[in-house]
Amino acid sequence: MFDQNGRVFEPIELYEFLECACKNLEVVGSRTLYYNVPCSFDIETSSFQIKVDGVDTKVSTMYIWQFGINGYVIYGRTWEQFGALLTALVDYLDLNKGRRLIVYVHNLGYEFQFIRKWIEWDKVFAIKNRRPVYAISGGLEFRCSLFLSNYALAYIGENLLHKYPVKKLVGDLDYNLVRNSQTPLTDKELAYCINDVRVVMAYIQEKIESDGDITKIPLTNTGYVRNYCRMECFTGGLENEEVKKKKELEYHALMKSLQIQSKDEYDQLKRAFAGGFTHASALWSGKTISTPEGQVHSDDCYSNIGSADLTSSYPFTMVAQYFPMTRFELVGNVEDNKLFNFYLDNYCCIFDIQFKNLLPKVTYENPLSLSRCHTEGKTIVNNGRIVSAVKCMTTLTELDFHTMKFFYTWESCKIINMRVSHRGYLPKDLILAVLKLYGDKTQLKGIVGKETEYLVSKNMINAAFGMMVTAIVRDEFAYIHSEETWAKISAEVDSQLAGYNNNFNRFLYYAWGVWVTAHARHNLFSAIEEFGEDYVYSDTDSIKGVNFEKHMNYFKRYNDAVVAQLLTMCSTYDISFAKVTPKTKDGVKKIIGVWEIEEGYRTFKTVGAKRYMYENMDGSLSLTVSGLNKKYAVPYLLSRFDGDYELIFDYFKEGFFIPEGHTGKMTLTYIDEETGGICTDYLGNSVTFHELSSIHMEPQSYYMSLLSDYLKYIEGVQHVEI
Repeated sequence: MFDQNGRVFEPIELYEFLECACKNLEVVGSRTLYYNVPCSFDIETSSFQIKVDGVDTKVSTMYIWQFGINGYVIYGRTWEQFGALLTALVDYLDLNKGRRLIVYVHNLGYEFQFIRKWIEWDKVFAIKNRRPVYAISGGLEFRCSLFLSNYALAYIGENLLHKYPVKKLVGDLDYNLVRNSQTPLTDKELAYCINDVRVVMAYIQEKIESDGDITKIPLTNTGYVRNYCRMECFTGGLENEEVKKKKELEYHALMKSLQIQSKDEYDQLKRAFAGGFTHASALWSGKTISTPEGQVHSDDCYSNIGSADLTSSYPFTMVAQYFPMTRFELVGNVEDNKLFNFYLDNYCCIFDIQFKNLLPKVTYENPLSLSRCHTEGKTIVNNGRIVSAVKCMTTLTELDFHTMKFFYTWESCKIINMRVSHRGYLPKDLILAVLKLYGDKTQLKGIVGKETEYLVSKNMINAAFGMMVTAIVRDEFAYIHSEETWAKISAEVDSQLAGYNNNFNRFLYYAWGVWVTAHARHNLFSAIEEFGEDYVYSDTDSIKGVNFEKHMNYFKRYNDAVVAQLLTMCSTYDISFAKVTPKTKDGVKKIIGVWEIEEGYRTFKTVGAKRYMYENMDGSLSLTVSGLNKKYAVPYLLSRFDGDYELIFDYFKEGFFIPEGHTGKMTLTYIDEETGGICTDYLGNSVTFHELSSIHMEPQSYYMSLLSDYLKYIEGVQHVEI
């Protein structure tokens, strides 16, 4: 029934719209029935300031809403018109708690802030404050398509739509112009607004067709990989019902054996969990590194400043390295050094540790994060990483402790609350599921007609790790309709842990996620150790450094070791080695987990974590800075400095500033109070506006401020080295 080219209606054509868009719709589901149809809602707003008691006050107003169903779109200019549409939909489709229409909104949190006081809500589910995943009112269920896709609307239009291609229109609506409900919209501007709901409708229709029906679409992107891996673990693709049931019972028995036994154990696992390592070497921070003129990469040399990436770092650890495969046993405090080392060498270990007089062994890196430590006495910090401390308490795994021994010395340490678990591979079917996703991503890339399947597999392999470390105990955020406000509901630790341990659908163990990142960091640090003072920057699964040609033997040794680990796992589980070495469309083997050398840079400069700039070998300029969109910032820099790269790199330091309008970022101010007054648009038309709640948006500037302690530290380190 879906027609991406359906008509566009105005509010006065409401019932004609319903007759066209809602004719012969299919209903699916069991207990609750759902209309199996793509439906989307979106608004456009203007932010401005008015005088309130003589004070400039930020306000915002909606000037057009768009609603699409089954390819047809209707739009209106006021909330009263939108209310009339919802009333008509409820009546026409007989919507109620047992018969629902799902309405997708891309970034529901934004629209919800505007509509939340206009509608009476039965249930709002949010995983973060002001970030609802869905909101239900009677038979209307608003869902967030951003949580489902994890992509911006423009990306969906350009990359995810194939059967019903609709591209988001870009640049046809100037957000700097103030508009109100009476502002005339040009055909281009109206098309821009309408197209946004058409993109979402097309996306949902393709999901309906690929997933089976609208009830099969998960709430979030992670739901896809979770559902797939759960099915593979429980049934492994078996068809014989008796064998399938036996296999499922065996997996449930494994999950029952892998339980978190107390709040203390869970808290310790949470403390031990850390994400990827991202940092800049103090020796090179703030320095511009250039490749000698005319030097290009070859088989042996990849320029003076080069880069290497680990291929699918997290998935590799999941398929080839060890994990805790029994419940943790509490050993307690360990004073015998020989016993401590025995545990480290043979078990998965978590323990709290207190260092006395912690000192660095090397100047180029400090792995220990200040945010994960409690320190006492004088502490020296290197951009969030601990250099030295009189007293330092943290939580480590055995892999983290191995890294600590390379980078630090200490006068003494005290091991507290040590827990140990027997090591083993992850379950075979989970490994096979991850390898299937990796293989699909590798084999489908670039194949015409398989674009959707490729992007699905790419999304799923990226989400495979995330499903492992979903917090078990977490606060909830609820919207209290009677009070028209958000509230945080504190977690009930005992009941949530019990629910986790006894969940019959559980197929993962939280501790596995802790070891995924621990292994990945440990693998990355092997490269940092190798590079030594040639190391410049690292980020989770990549390293950048100088004199790459000196370290090629390391990459070969590491990759050989990866192959050996993969061979051992495949032999243990009787898995074909071809599954860990899928081929691209051109027949090139892509071994999971190996280092791949990237093309180097002509020029590179970093000033800290998530702050670096480089000139590629082709002469293009790129910028990675947390809080900046390079698509906006780079053109600004090129324009401001007339394309002079030397001036641009010199400007990239303390005080680096990008003005508003060139950062790609907006500052959002939530307005929870009722606002109203006169809105005068850019054409001079004045109209009364009235919002029960809203969001004011304004362009955000960017200013790079480096901590004075960090500046002093790198200055001291670099001075000493010189």
